Amino acid sequence: MSTSTTKTTTEPNARFLFEIRVVNGNQWYLDAFMNGPGYNKALMFKDKVYPIGKWYHVAQVYDGKKFRSYVNGELQGESEVPGYKPQLPGRAAVGVRMNKVNYFKGAVGTTRFTHKALAPSEFMKFPAKP
Repeated sequence: MSTSTTKTTTEPNARFLFEIRVVNGNQWYLDAFMNGPGYNKALMFKDKVYPIGKWYHVAQVYDGKKFRSYVNGELQGESEVPGYKPQLPGRAAVGVRMNKVNYFKGAVGTTRFTHKALAPSEFMKFPAKP
């Protein structure tokens, strides 16, 4: 019996990801990351922390030149990423890394992917919690 593997990207580690980094057990900061053929960039700002136990909107945007990350519409940071090439079809994981370690102990309300870079004013809006 033979098995075949379909190659889905030109770079085996090509990915965009969101991770949270927990600090002191009660705060977190965003780790937004993109990697592919010819580019590798993390946007992590340890001084921008948020309390655990609330809902947040996180976003990352690439406009063809700059990679940006946001929490609740507030810019966390940005960096130019030269050499970006669109990623081919691949796999997706929500709440856990692809290798099934570091499970997220929270909830994901909604995800959205768009074909263009959105401005913060175009991000999804959530109703206020009572």
